[in-house]
Amino acid sequence: MIERLFRPVDIAPLVFFRIVGATLIAIECAGHALTQFRQPYVEASFHLSWPLTPWLVPGPPAAVYAHMTANVVAALLVALGCYYRGAALCLAIGVGTLLGMEQTAYINHTYLYALYAGILACVPANAAVSLDARRRPQLARATAPAWCLYLLRFQMAVVYGFAGLAKLDADWLRAMPLSVWLQLDAGYPLIGPLLAAPTTAYVMSYGGLVFDLLIVPAMSSARTRRYAFAIAIAFHLTNVVTFGIGTFPWFSLAATALFFPPETFRELPFLSSRLPAPVATASDASLPGTGRRLFLVAALTAYACLQVAIPSRRFFIDGNPGWTEVGHTFAWRMMLRNKVGRLTLRLHEPATGRTWSEAPARYLVGRQVRTVSTDPEMIVQLARHVARHYAEQGRTVEVRVDAFASLNGRTPRRLVRADVDLAREEPRLDTFDIVLPFEDRGKSP
Repeated sequence: MIERLFRPVDIAPLVFFRIVGATLIAIECAGHALTQFRQPYVEASFHLSWPLTPWLVPGPPAAVYAHMTANVVAALLVALGCYYRGAALCLAIGVGTLLGMEQTAYINHTYLYALYAGILACVPANAAVSLDARRRPQLARATAPAWCLYLLRFQMAVVYGFAGLAKLDADWLRAMPLSVWLQLDAGYPLIGPLLAAPTTAYVMSYGGLVFDLLIVPAMSSARTRRYAFAIAIAFHLTNVVTFGIGTFPWFSLAATALFFPPETFRELPFLSSRLPAPVATASDASLPGTGRRLFLVAALTAYACLQVAIPSRRFFIDGNPGWTEVGHTFAWRMMLRNKVGRLTLRLHEPATGRTWSEAPARYLVGRQVRTVSTDPEMIVQLARHVARHYAEQGRTVEVRVDAFASLNGRTPRRLVRADVDLAREEPRLDTFDIVLPFEDRGKSP
C-alpha cells in the first residue's frame, strides 16, 4: 500500500493544475484588491477576528494593498513555475492570513485556495513546463510520486463530499434557499421566468445534492468518467450564470479534471509538445528511504484526518448552524442559506441612568454590517468593542441588542436575548447561551 503512494505517475496533471489553478487564484487575488472584498480591510476601524487568532489584524491600507498585490505576484510565479516552492508557500500564507484578518470576509473558495496553495508547495509541479526547470534542467522529470496526485484529488473529494452531506438539510430539501435566490433572477432575458419557476428551485436543489454526493465516485470510474465530467461542466456553468461566485466554478472544474488518468493531460495543446517524454527514468521511479516514506505517510494521514475533522465538527454541536453560525465556516456548507439580519445596539450607562440606541454602521462598514447582524458570535465581538470604545472615554456602558434574522425567507425573529449585557460575554468556540433557539415556523406568507 505504501509503495503504491510512491509509484511514479505522469507529471502532466500536476503541471496542468499548477498552471490553470494558480492562474485562477491570481485572478481571484486581483479581485480582492479591485472589488468590494477589500472594503472591510481598508475602510473599517474595527475588525472582526477569529476566536483562535485575535492577534491577526490588518495593517494600514497601504500594507493591505501590498499584501494583496504580493498574493497576485506569488500566484503568477506559481503558475509560471518560477521560484515555485517559495512562491507557493508565500501564496498559502498570504491568502490564509488575509482570510484570518477579517471574519466577515470569509469565503469558502478563498479558504480552498489557501489549502491548495499549501499542497502545491509540497508537490513537484514545477518539474516540467516551468521557468525553474528551464533555469535548472536537473529539476526536469517526467513523473512524480502518486501521492501528489492523490492529495490534489482528495482535497476536492472532501469539498464535494461535505458539500453533499450538508445538503441533507430540511431547508435544502424544501428548496428554500434556492427559491429565494432564483426569484432575483426573474428579470434575466429569456431564461428569467424559467429560473424563477418553483419547479426549477427543486430541480436544482436535488440535482446539486446528487451531484455533490456522486461526482467523485463517478469520476473515479472509467465507465462513467466522461459523462460525469460533462455533467460537472453543466453544473458549474449553471453556477456561473446563476450565482457568479468568481473563479470558483472554473477552479472546481480544473480540480475535478484531475480524476482523469494522468496521461490524458498530455493531449492538451499547451502541454503536449512541452512535457518531457513519458518514460520513467531510474531517478523518477526510485523510492525515498524508509524513514522519509514513513514521515510522508504520517504527514498525509494527519492532513487527511484534519480535513475530515474540521467540517465534521458540525455534527457534534447542538443547534442549526445556519442559525447559530457555529460549525458553518471551514465546513464546505456552500450556498446553504439565505440569511438577512437587522441589528440595533441599545446602550445603558449606569452612572447617569442614560439609555440610547446606536446603529452598527457607526462602527462597521458595508459587508461587516450585513454579516455581523446575522452572526451571534460577531454580535458579541461588536458589543465588547463598543464597551471598550466608551471605556477609553472613562465611561462604563452596558450593551444590549435587538437582533432579528430571517433564515431562508422566514418571518424575521429574534436571534439573541435582548436582556443580556453582551459586553460581559466571553469569547467561545461553541454556541453562546444568549442565542435563542431556532423554531421552524415556516416561510413568510
